[in-house]
Amino acid sequence: MKNLIRSIMLLNILCLIGGCSSQNEADFHPRQAHIKIVTYNVNWGFVNPDKVAEYLSSEAADIICLQETHRRWESFLKAHLSNEYPYATFYEGGAAGGIGIMSRYEILSAELILPEEGWFPALLCEVRTPIGFVQILNVHLRPPLSDQGTVSVGAYFSAEDIHCKELHEFIDRINKKQPLIILGDFNESEKSKAIRELIEQGFTDALSLYDKYINTWEWKVSTGIKLKNRYDHILYSRHLACTAAKVTPVDASDHFPLVAVIVSSMSNVKK
Repeated sequence: MKNLIRSIMLLNILCLIGGCSSQNEADFHPRQAHIKIVTYNVNWGFVNPDKVAEYLSSEAADIICLQETHRRWESFLKAHLSNEYPYATFYEGGAAGGIGIMSRYEILSAELILPEEGWFPALLCEVRTPIGFVQILNVHLRPPLSDQGTVSVGAYFSAEDIHCKELHEFIDRINKKQPLIILGDFNESEKSKAIRELIEQGFTDALSLYDKYINTWEWKVSTGIKLKNRYDHILYSRHLACTAAKVTPVDASDHFPLVAVIVSSMSNVKK
């Protein structure tokens, strides 16, 4: 009996140390119809573009949503990926405000939404996919910075409320009857207010199903010191389900690309 108790205690300790959890088993190649979608903040500084293109080509996603693009990024990515992604829409914004989408499937509509509260626009698209018509809302929510772009305590603590207001503005433009994927750079983790509100509304955070620890953003402050967080997300409505999600540590931007495999959870008919 003592040996049994010791074994159970040891198992519990190993689970705590090793991070045991009831994470789902990822299936990146489900038998049913599916789409593979990537969100990637490529950084407007245009650092290591070849690595970005190499990753996107090797990942072979169906739909790519990008943040912090501009004309140079657009020209470069179209030159390297247009054969794989014949449908593409980009909008240029000031500094880090550019946004875009590249797709293997037809983009039926694309609307740029300018927020009252945030700095950057969102891109709302409808795409004809193997799982039906899907709305995709590509967002880049305001960084936790002051109006002057500086770090401040007030800006940090007000960011979550601003993110909620931004998302409310964007979601007001959505057709609630159609499947929706909201993805991009949220500048907050899934434990923060805006993501929690979306989850309360019935959305699911794809990465949390398969990994609760890996960061999607790193910023080197000084030698040996990095800021890290889970700023990038793919969330989906009740019409959909997710069979896999992962982050790939590509050394090209301060963000890492996040990919998810999405399937339909019900009949999806355009009305």
